[in-house]
Order: sequence, then structure tokens, then C-alpha cells
Amino acid sequence: MYKKILKISKLKDEKNKYDKEKIGYLSSIIAISLNLFIAILKFIIGFFTFSISVMVDGINNFFDAICSFFTSVAFKLSKKPQDEEHPFGHGRVEYITTLIISIIIIFVGFQFLKTSIEKFFNVENIKINSISIIFLIISIIIKLWLYCLNKKLFKKTNSNLLKAISLDSLTDALITFCCILSLIFSKYTKIHIDSILGILISCIILHQGFLLSKDTIDDLLGKAPKKELVHKVTMTIKNHKEILGVHNFNIHTYGNSKKIATVDVEVFENMSVNTAHSLMSMIEKEIFEKYEIVLITHIEPFRKNLTEDEIKLKEILENLKTQKNFIKSIHDFEINNKNNFVSIQFVLDGKKLKKDFIEKNFKNEIEKIIKQYNKNLKTIITILYEYI
Repeated sequence: MYKKILKISKLKDEKNKYDKEKIGYLSSIIAISLNLFIAILKFIIGFFTFSISVMVDGINNFFDAICSFFTSVAFKLSKKPQDEEHPFGHGRVEYITTLIISIIIIFVGFQFLKTSIEKFFNVENIKINSISIIFLIISIIIKLWLYCLNKKLFKKTNSNLLKAISLDSLTDALITFCCILSLIFSKYTKIHIDSILGILISCIILHQGFLLSKDTIDDLLGKAPKKELVHKVTMTIKNHKEILGVHNFNIHTYGNSKKIATVDVEVFENMSVNTAHSLMSMIEKEIFEKYEIVLITHIEPFRKNLTEDEIKLKEILENLKTQKNFIKSIHDFEINNKNNFVSIQFVLDGKKLKKDFIEKNFKNEIEKIIKQYNKNLKTIITILYEYI
């Protein structure tokens, strides 16, 4: 099935590239069908065996089918091209859908936690038979198969939705295994194992829902890029001998298929505008082909020959790095004698900043140091933060 989905989703005239939205859509259709089958099966087994944990698990699978439906809709909508109101496309529909799914999961978890607690104080005898056990084992096999399928597809698409579905399938398999244990051991003990496992299953569902919502909210708010990706992109840029330095790398994601990044690139100040433009165009093309990231570069001229004033003042400011370990680097340093101002850019390590750090106070401190050197100098101070 995995190979068949990839074959259907393969892009024409592209080697080892696939239509990610089509992969997600086909995966969702398979998940809807199998989850509905498992949900009906478990609900029937739970009803006739009077097992609350099996019924809870079955209704959980029913909501899995609903979530898979939302997933298929999300993949369809996220494929829509950009328009006047949404110039970056509709890729973030995937995040919104995942958030809705997480809210549904949390709601279901709370409802069944309540039911399981009530059943703990109102016990019903569980009827067990071998046919029920066999059908539950079959549902575990189906869920493990769904887990393996979506895990492989996630590696091809890097879609958070497919990752969520694969983890959900693995969790469901473990939950069903707990249900089988409750059916078997309830025959040999008077302890309310069924209700206890129902509570345990509900807690697992809640935990899964909260984790999923946190990851999705992080995506919507915007999170720092992965260290590995930053390293790969910056090293690709630095491989060009004309590049002297790279900093202030930021990436903005608009769904799984659209990523826009910005970066400051240092070159010698005597490089012509045409040469620099051609170089940046080549780098941007290379980054897109390797990582499918639309890169926007900001060129910073690196000055070798500083004036005497600039050398002295920069040395004073560079010494600050030994006093304040959160200063990563200093860039764009220049004294404009004509207009009597100094411009400077500080890149700060956000991870090393204390909670009481105030940017305005830091700027005032820098301005005070500059004024001590030359009281007539005006300041233009830019602060950038890195959390990588």
C-alpha cells in the first residue's frame, strides 16, 4: 500500500518527488475506512461484554475517523494556490485543522474520564469470550499497520498531520492491548480493573491531545528553526568563497509545502552591486533546489579598512562580549562623520538572556558607552535575537 500511494502521488518529470497533498489525502481516506470499521467492532464488543474500557476505546476510534476526515479536507484546502487575501497560500490550514483535532481529542478524553470514574462506583460484571479477544487483536494489527504506513509517509512529506496520525495509531494499539488485559484479568480479580484502565486510557488520550495542541500552537505562533536545518543552509551559503559570514537566519512556514527564509550575508564592500546580485541569485536558487526554501538574502558590506575612531570604538564594544555572554556577534558597525552618528547591530543569544532583561535598558547602556567615547555621536542600535 505504501508503494502504491507513492506511485499514485509521484510528480511527473521529477525524480523522487511526490505530491505531498495527494499522499496525505489518500492516507486519510484509508484511515477513515479502517477507523470506522474498528470503532464499530469495538463498540459491539464493549456493549455485549459490558466493558467500559473497550467502549471508550471504540468511541475513541470513531473520533479518529472524524479527525482523519478533517485531515483529508485540510490537505485539499492547503493545496489551494495563493490569492488576493492570502498571498502566501493556504498551507496553514493544516495547522488550524490539527488544532481542531487536538481540541476534539481533549474533549473526548475528559468525557470518558468522567464516564470511567462513574463506572468505578457502579460496577457491572464483564462477560468475556474468545471471539472478542480475537477481534481486538485484529484491531491492534490494523492500528500497527496504520502506524507503520503513516510513519513512512511522514518521512516522505514531513507533515505534522501524518505524524499525529501515526502516533495516534500507535497509542490506540497500546490502549487496545490494555483493554484485552482488562477483559482477561477481570475474570480472576475483584479489583475494578476495567474502570481503572478506562481512566488510564482517558488520561493517555488527554496527554496526546495536549501535546498535539502545544505543537500546533507553536507552529501558528512561529518557532525557531531546527539546528540541523540552520547548519545545512548556512554551510551551503558559506561554501561560496565570496561569502565572509552568515547570521540572523529566520524561517517562516506557511504549511508544510511553503517555507520562506531570510538571512544576512556578509561580502567585501568593494564587490560590485551586479556581482553581489548575481551571487545572491545563485545562492537562493541553490537553497530552493536543495531544501525547498524560498530564501531572501540581505547583503552586508564588510569593511576591511576602518577609520582610527571606528577601530577604537569597535574594540570597546567588542570587549562587552567578555562581560555579557549573551552577545553573540556585532555587525553593521560604521561611524558616519558627515551626519555625526554611529550605527551598530547586536545579535543576542536569546537562550542566555535573563528573565529580567529589558532591551531598552541594554540600548541605553550601549549608548552611554558610545557617549563616553564621543558625546557628540548619535546612535542607531539594532538588536536581533537568535534562539538556535
